[in-house]
Amino acid sequence: MIETRELGWDYAPIADGGHPIPGLDGVGVRIRAGEFVGVVGPTGAGKSTLCMALAGIIPNLADGDMRGTVTVAGCDTARTSVAELSLNVGYVQQDPESQLFCASVEDEIAFPLENRGMDPTLMDRRIDDVLALVGMGAYRRRVPTSLSGGQMQRVALAAALAAEPDILILDEPTAALDPDGRRDVFAALAAIRRSRTGRNLTVVMAEQDTSHFPGWADRILVLDRGRLVAQGDVGLFDREPDLFARLGVAPPGDGEPTLRVLPADGGGAADDPAIVLDHVTYRYDGTESGESSDDGTPDGNRSATPAPALDDVTCTIPRGAFVGLVGRNGSGKTTLARHLNALLKPASGRVVVDGLDTRTHTVGRMAAHVGFVFQNPDHQIFCATTREEIGFGPRALGRTDAQVRAAVDDMLRLFDLERFADISPATLGYGDRRIVALASVLAMRTPILVLDEPTAGLDRNLSATLLDAVAALNRAGTTVIMISHDMRAVARYCTHVMRMDSGRLVAYGRLARDTRAAHDTYDDARDPNDEHDEHDDRRRELR
Repeated sequence: MIETRELGWDYAPIADGGHPIPGLDGVGVRIRAGEFVGVVGPTGAGKSTLCMALAGIIPNLADGDMRGTVTVAGCDTARTSVAELSLNVGYVQQDPESQLFCASVEDEIAFPLENRGMDPTLMDRRIDDVLALVGMGAYRRRVPTSLSGGQMQRVALAAALAAEPDILILDEPTAALDPDGRRDVFAALAAIRRSRTGRNLTVVMAEQDTSHFPGWADRILVLDRGRLVAQGDVGLFDREPDLFARLGVAPPGDGEPTLRVLPADGGGAADDPAIVLDHVTYRYDGTESGESSDDGTPDGNRSATPAPALDDVTCTIPRGAFVGLVGRNGSGKTTLARHLNALLKPASGRVVVDGLDTRTHTVGRMAAHVGFVFQNPDHQIFCATTREEIGFGPRALGRTDAQVRAAVDDMLRLFDLERFADISPATLGYGDRRIVALASVLAMRTPILVLDEPTAGLDRNLSATLLDAVAALNRAGTTVIMISHDMRAVARYCTHVMRMDSGRLVAYGRLARDTRAAHDTYDDARDPNDEHDEHDDRRRELR
């Protein structure tokens, strides 16, 4: 069904006169029809490159040089168009927003069906069925870009499933999903497999979250620096623990903790709060980007006024808190976060951040007080080089040239970005773009930091480096609000938890100390044989 022989790929040089960028090196695999194959490895290991090669994106639509061969469903991908391959292959990219382009969710699902000439009388039913599979039945007429990141991920999966492909290539399909959403994805795959009479669905899934691989994956492929370094059944996780620790791949048994939240008592927060949310309510008008304001009712049965995306949210966050903002996809987390730097203004109520009422201040004015890292790095990267990107914020805040240079050099070293310093960050891989976006905000040293899913799609070691840097700033007094579906990270780093559900704040308070102490798993994921963490010195300097 799928075979690669000595597959190599070098991306074209990013800058004129530069060197090609290695992607894959001598990868040889055979995947039988009906197999479920998991692909794991650290950020930048080549997982996305392999997925693109199996979907035919490489070499047909990407700039670079390919070596070896890739055969998919009997077709040589170098001699077969992506359109022809798509008759057998469904593909979901790591960044779902980059593949959603239609005016509505239903149009996204209809597009592959129309290309295959499906009878229009059957198409409506098929759209309903596939959206129901991924839990998006109530969003059929929504604009895809108005959905949350997790909801867009579900729509991209639905579009890939709609035409019932024989092969499904999934690149981090659950990275932005809450735990229920991740279970829904695998339930959808199970339903598709059960419904296929006489045909086997072959699945290749690249993931950082390995928790669902036992019981699903027939085989695991392990990539590192573009090479296939190990493969085997899921027992490989138990047989080679040191390998996965070194690569920053969490084992499947590393379950998520249950957070125990102590009710907020006010404490000293009222004396000098970092953030005050006072009966905040907000509604989208149906065309704005952000999280869903849908009330979950089927199309055609909604009230004229949509349910609020934020519904009477009230709380006070003390200075120096590290707050985990949690909840299901579409529960209002990103909408709430965007009120903290005046990207959104409340329809009613007040948002006071660092003593400033956001209703009377611009985003530019709030930038000196709130650093905001978007879930999608492409929403904030725009400079010609990585060095300029990281230096832009500090320079805009009026820092001296010497201070800007020091901040840039600090971030380049901390996140191992020196090799990208003088090239465009927009041309980097998705994980590296996420790191550049974070570094550019950390360099500003604002008193309040807002992070929207900062570790989604990153390996455990890189996530730890990132969050350790944030924690160092927090210990120095920075207030941090972190949206996350990674409960291990929340348990390890956060002091407080806010839980959202359907636009309402359903729980807020200090995270119980026993919960945090029992789940300090990020440091445990580092290579047990490493006697010295190369980033320790940089983190001490940040403190």
